[in-house]
Amino acid sequence: MKKKLWMIFGPILVAGFIFLFILFGPSAIFGGVSEQAVSDGATSMSPAVVGGEKIQRTAFESDKYLPIFGSSELSRIDPLHPSVFAKKYKTGYTPFLIGRPGTQSLYHYLDINMLEKELKNRKVVFILSPQWFQPKGVDDNHFGATFSPIQAYTFALQDEKETPERRYAARRLLSFKVVQNDATLSKLLENIATLGPNKPHSPFLTKRAGEIQYRVLKRKDELQSKFVTGSKQAKINKEVKQLPDNPDFEELDEFAKSLGEKQTDNNEFHVKNHYYNKKIKPIEEKLKNSRKDLSYVKSPEYDDLQLVMDAFKKVHADVLFVNPPINREWTDFIGMDPDALHKYYEKSEAQVKKNGFKYLSLEEYSDASYFLEDPIHLSWRGWVQVDKSLTHFMKEPLPVHYPKTDPKYYFKKQPLQKNLKQELKKKN
Repeated sequence: MKKKLWMIFGPILVAGFIFLFILFGPSAIFGGVSEQAVSDGATSMSPAVVGGEKIQRTAFESDKYLPIFGSSELSRIDPLHPSVFAKKYKTGYTPFLIGRPGTQSLYHYLDINMLEKELKNRKVVFILSPQWFQPKGVDDNHFGATFSPIQAYTFALQDEKETPERRYAARRLLSFKVVQNDATLSKLLENIATLGPNKPHSPFLTKRAGEIQYRVLKRKDELQSKFVTGSKQAKINKEVKQLPDNPDFEELDEFAKSLGEKQTDNNEFHVKNHYYNKKIKPIEEKLKNSRKDLSYVKSPEYDDLQLVMDAFKKVHADVLFVNPPINREWTDFIGMDPDALHKYYEKSEAQVKKNGFKYLSLEEYSDASYFLEDPIHLSWRGWVQVDKSLTHFMKEPLPVHYPKTDPKYYFKKQPLQKNLKQELKKKN
């Protein structure tokens, strides 16, 4: 009888034991992250890397890697890309690309928050994208597609004072469906967002549930860190061969111009030929004067960017913010108001400088050709300007201090306590 019961329930018990061992066993059993995995991860931009924890933490424990936060422009590898430039000219740093199509300030805030220890007193580059600053900010689809549960749980489980900044960040996260659909995470965030000691959910039970979920996510991340896919190192090695032996920036700009001329010779917008043929030419007439009302002046993205900057200030990171140009030939064609676009550059520059960070604006090159490979993505001559600025930035001393953000900045964005209760009641 006992043998029969063991035959039935034994495998279940063994499977359960193995699961619990994987979940609660010491991390050391799973081994560390190899140098090769970190090297591949530096250019992978895969969800497992930029949305994970282990590889990023391991990379930034050393001074070898330079974190570059951004989005899809980072994947545009050409001979002037910072990863190629750094390898060719042995700059002393290796760019670690953190971003994917759709990653914006709120996504990066969670990552920076997770990497507090590793980013302390480090040089960092953060590439803005004007199109992030849409009137409604990042939408549900883009945020959901790039969302990192392990980074969100790290934020939600931190034993920190419930500052206006944290309450605002929690409320901002709760506005997205991907967060709302995670019952444990949403409860943790609702507790953070609620003013005062009376929380809508049991802090003890909710935190215990969150810690179990975080442990599961951590184990998954540790296993994924063993198998990094999507490394662009082979392409970088190929592009290195095209660069001249000495990093003369005038010569590099001429070289970049020649590359752009060859690849954009079938259209008036000076965008890559294949992009024009696929994305513009089939609907060109429909696109003409189609964005007369487009403006980047008012957007919740500015508040998300403030979260990013406050996270950097907390760890005293030395950050260079880069603001790329937008193809003027294209914005004129779609009817975008140039004054409205200029106001975006003025507003974003004022915000970055007010917070004490270094800033590079490429707005002046909006009328110049071959700075972008399409209407919005840096390439060729644009990367030359970034490479040039990085050369100087890496030699500059760390800032002495950063100005504190007025608590009222976030506090004025908090709804009254009764409004939060009403929202939670409607949601539940």
